Amino acid sequence: MISIDPITLAVSSFAMMASASPFIYYSYKLKKIRNENLATFEEFSTSNNVIPTLHERWRNHYHLGLDSQFKKLIYHRFGSYPEQSVIDLKEVNKVSIQEKIRRVQVGNEKRYILDFLALQFHFKDISHSPKTIEIYDGELFTSVAGERGIAEKWQKILENNLKD
Repeated sequence: MISIDPITLAVSSFAMMASASPFIYYSYKLKKIRNENLATFEEFSTSNNVIPTLHERWRNHYHLGLDSQFKKLIYHRFGSYPEQSVIDLKEVNKVSIQEKIRRVQVGNEKRYILDFLALQFHFKDISHSPKTIEIYDGELFTSVAGERGIAEKWQKILENNLKD
């Protein structure tokens, strides 16, 4: 049988708790933010009579939802510059992807850096200016984490809903 000194047990327990506490705190904080964002999104949806049947969240900063029955898209961006939008797809003619890319040369190598990615809605009424909803902002995040795929996926979903 292994014998452990009580002082060693107390010190090692304290060290384990001290090293785990930042991770536990961060997990709790992230869960709290996620729940607050979801509650805000649901409150905004309810106040606009939109019931999203399909929705997606990413980076704890963006939330997009589609009400297939009433053909409405709801968008919520959280953070320092929040934005809430409802777009009636019955009024939309076309959805496109808007990208802003810059070229950087490092030595002999040329790199392309995505600065901005958004979905742009072109309306049937040409006097109504296009509406842009942000998917990725290079000033907020240092790297792309699947946002191009999210934009392409939602463009297809929305284009299919425009055809119906």
